[in-house]
Amino acid sequence: MRPEMEIRSRVELPPEAERRLTTYKAAGALLLIAVWGWFALVKNDQTPIFVFLNIAVHETGHVLFRAFGELIMLIMGSGFEVLFPFAVGLYFLFRKDLVATAVSFGWAASALASAATYIADADDGELALLGATGPDAAGDWERILGEGFFDKVFLADRIAAIVRSIGFVLWFVALGIAIGTIVWNVSRDRRPAPPAPRAKPSRAPAVVTDEQMWA
Repeated sequence: MRPEMEIRSRVELPPEAERRLTTYKAAGALLLIAVWGWFALVKNDQTPIFVFLNIAVHETGHVLFRAFGELIMLIMGSGFEVLFPFAVGLYFLFRKDLVATAVSFGWAASALASAATYIADADDGELALLGATGPDAAGDWERILGEGFFDKVFLADRIAAIVRSIGFVLWFVALGIAIGTIVWNVSRDRRPAPPAPRAKPSRAPAVVTDEQMWA
């Protein structure tokens, strides 16, 4: 097949259609981020459906960092749960895809809220843990802040409050990116189109006499 006959993988849209599509995507992202933050940060509850995504990333962090010792493995459950979506957001920010950046940062904010709830439970041990069995089963942060490592369980609520505050900040950043994208694209669509350049009058052909023609 000739190169000129190959079908392009991405259809180039006119700038106006591209901006309109981006506005719709940003509006959807804004709704998703708002729901994430409302459940995770405001209501201090698990986000429906997406809670399983956070759990999957959390457990993946344990597996990936198991070789670095028990302490790192325990910390990187919540750590990877937060850092993975945040790193994805930075990647999309570098690619100048602001809608994807906003969604990724909103996801990271909900992960911070989840981590804060987990940390605050270190001195209570009331959360139901995935795969935990027996009376001696303890959560990650109960072990991290317990006698086995830092012996600072009394700091659990303070650390959790700091983590949750960072989650609120990141949530507002994600909301701001989505809103800013909508405002920017709508304002661009409302700008009057620049006037079309006037065509320059064409020069009349020069008259050539018979003497000049046969010279």
